[in-house]
Amino acid sequence: MDNFIQEIEEDIRHDRQMALWKKYGRFAVAIALLTIIAVAAVLFWRQYTAREQLKDGLAYMAAMDLAGPQVDPATGSPSAAGTPDAAIGALRDLASKSTVGYAALSRLQEAALLSKSGKAAEASAIYQNIANDSRSDKVFRDLSLILLALQQIDSAEPNDLAARLAPLTASGNPWRYSALELTGLLAARAGDTSKAKDAYATLSDDPGTPRQLRARAAEMLAVFGG
Repeated sequence: MDNFIQEIEEDIRHDRQMALWKKYGRFAVAIALLTIIAVAAVLFWRQYTAREQLKDGLAYMAAMDLAGPQVDPATGSPSAAGTPDAAIGALRDLASKSTVGYAALSRLQEAALLSKSGKAAEASAIYQNIANDSRSDKVFRDLSLILLALQQIDSAEPNDLAARLAPLTASGNPWRYSALELTGLLAARAGDTSKAKDAYATLSDDPGTPRQLRARAAEMLAVFGG
């Protein structure tokens, strides 16, 4: 009887884990494409002078305008849908002739648009290339690893992805908290409960963890019995 009850409890716990995985795994992918690249843009802006990047900055903004809905200048209302293919082409062209920083940023946005269009393999290839590009700033290389993990979180070998993310979990890395959350998700997917608990406990106990991420970590930690 005790073994039977234990099996039921384990099944319930597994179901809760899978429900949270679907909820937060997809959530992480969505917010990454909307916010993380924007943070990278701010970091890049601080590193270079306005004079050096003004021309490329204007071209970058023009390319991003193509991706969003077109606005009627007279009324301020949307007049047409965005043209992602045109935006991808403009970003690709900018990346080929831009400064190193804007080249990386343009490639990141190109990958985000490709991913949104359902071209996951092409997006992953771009993230991989940036991560391996020694000319790119380390901030962009690390960010590319985060986005690559998000892109492949349901398909790639979880332990391999976690191993690549491990250096990003070090204290002081700007992507530490995202890397830790992904490490927990990947460990859960691999069935490594102990590693998942460690990652979520670190996030839950760290006062520097962003509030919403800390709440998610606490909820996941509760599921794993931490």
